[in-house]
Amino acid sequence: MKKKIIKIAAIVASVAFVCIVLFFANAFFGNPVSKALATSTAEKHLTETYKNTDYYIDGVRFNFKTGDYHAFIKSPSSIDTKFSLYLTMWGKLRLDTYDDVVNRFTTAQRLDTEYRELAEAVFESEKFPYSCSISFGSLEIHPEEYIDSGYDDIPGYAINQKDLELDKIYDVNELGRRAGKLVIYVDSDTVTAEKAAEAMLEIKSFFDAEGVSFAALDFVLQHPKPEEGMRSDEEVRVENFLYGDINEDNLTDRVVEADRVLREKYEKMDKEAEKLS
Repeated sequence: MKKKIIKIAAIVASVAFVCIVLFFANAFFGNPVSKALATSTAEKHLTETYKNTDYYIDGVRFNFKTGDYHAFIKSPSSIDTKFSLYLTMWGKLRLDTYDDVVNRFTTAQRLDTEYRELAEAVFESEKFPYSCSISFGSLEIHPEEYIDSGYDDIPGYAINQKDLELDKIYDVNELGRRAGKLVIYVDSDTVTAEKAAEAMLEIKSFFDAEGVSFAALDFVLQHPKPEEGMRSDEEVRVENFLYGDINEDNLTDRVVEADRVLREKYEKMDKEAEKLS
């Protein structure tokens, strides 16, 4: 009798272990049945919604964070036609992101990636004169409703996303001249407005020599992070400093003023946040 109880207990434990393994496997990787259901729904949706197109499913993957399956849709004839279908584990369509193609979000993404690569090549040059903790380039392209809303974070030189043309091959460097922003955090033992002005001029000159254009600069001059402890709070910071304003004409004084205005802006934002908390 005792052996029988032990045998039953072992079977129950084995079954429980298998159930636990299957539960976690399903939670993190999905399961073949759900993937088949999701794929079937995605195929049907493409056939019914996007007739007479060359759209195809580039893959169906499980997202363990949401518990959904994502069907990635592409087109061999359109570099900007990339969108996703979000499907539940029961094969129900939850979301179709084709609007990202229609509103030119995918076009903006493509162009921003190309500009980032241009800027990255300059930053990674062995001749680049400064050590940076953060350095990248980005195109200021925004949806029309954001531009019209007058958000402070959207500069006046931003490109309206709706004006982009699907699949058009743009001169990305020219877009950089119109709406490219460089974001640079330079580490320096000397943190002064004079040093910041000097660095901004040298960086502008370096980018000019490399033939990569930009419209504005977000620049921070800060102390290097020590091996132990926190980085010093002392810094000089400017935002949306226009390319044409980076010149030797009283640049140090203009950096001091831009840093002051930015500090006041952040202090005001902090006080408003405290009132709401």
